[in-house]
Order: sequence, then structure tokens, then C-alpha cells
Amino acid sequence: MGQNKALLPAPGRAQVTFVEHLAALLFPLCAETLLVARDPAAAADYALLYGARTVTDLIPGSGPLMGLYSGLRATSTSHALVLAVDMPFVQPAMLLYLLSLPRQEAIIVPVVNGVPQVLFAIYPRGILPIIEARLREGRRDPRSLLDAVPVAYLDEARLRQIEPTLRSFVGVNTPQELRDAADREM
Repeated sequence: MGQNKALLPAPGRAQVTFVEHLAALLFPLCAETLLVARDPAAAADYALLYGARTVTDLIPGSGPLMGLYSGLRATSTSHALVLAVDMPFVQPAMLLYLLSLPRQEAIIVPVVNGVPQVLFAIYPRGILPIIEARLREGRRDPRSLLDAVPVAYLDEARLRQIEPTLRSFVGVNTPQELRDAADREM
């Protein structure tokens, strides 16, 4: 995108950024809301977001697995709902469904179009040592955890019972995708 996606205007929501929109969805549902920033400069962009605590990657520039690790280390809860900031269509019903599932020591991962949605999943803090090992191996991708820890996959058919269109899982990664998303919301 050429800029911090978190600060882009959320499609269909005037004067609200991606991160503000997602945080507003999470505040009433979660015991705590953490925003993980890659470095202190990025964290400063979130300083005025009331109700959220911002943490930075323990090693800046180490990729999304480091972000996951940093967030899990910082949380005071036993499990964390992890949500990528570039998913501006997350629906409250999907959040409520994921949060209603029994906690376990497995990662709870939705699968959409055959792809595990590792950045819209529930992670137990108990996997921190495994994430540390992956990071020491030079891994940067949360998907690498799927081969290293127990995983409870949520099948698409069940997810569609909650949200038939599965818009919650749409990511916006390019300027064209953002324009298309904005056009659909109008």
C-alpha cells in the first residue's frame, strides 16, 4: 500500500481508520485490546486510540510472527483473538462466534477457500515457547506454526452458517483492493 494500512480510511466509514474501526468492534467483546506495532514510530500513530494498549515488536522488522509473539507475551489473558488490521469487513457475529468457542491449547483457525486464516484466529499463550523456537529458526510467518502446534480448524461450512458471505475474511492489500472495497460499500 505504500503506507501504514492501519491508518487508511475504513471503507464505508467516514473519518474512521481501519484500526479505529476494528478496535471499536473489539472493545466491548474482549477483556483487553492490544495493538501490536512494528516499532515505536508506528506505535505513536495509535497513541490516541482510547481503550487500547499499544505494544511494539520485541525485535522490529521481524515480520508478523514477531508481532504475534509480542502481542501474546504482552496480554494478560490465557488466549488472544488475533486479527489483522487489513480486514475492514469483520462482522460482530463472526467475532462473537470465535470468542464463544471453548478455550483449548490448540490454535483455533478458520479455513476459508481452503486457506487457514492465521491472522483471524485464537491463540493460546501456552504456545509462546514454540513461537520463540520458530523465531530463532528465522521464521517470520504465523502459518509456520500450523505444523508445530495443535490446531483446531473451523470449516467453511460452519463459518458460513454464521456469516454466509464470509466478508469478515476479506483483506485489503493493494490500492485497487481498497478502491474496490470502497465502491462496494457505497
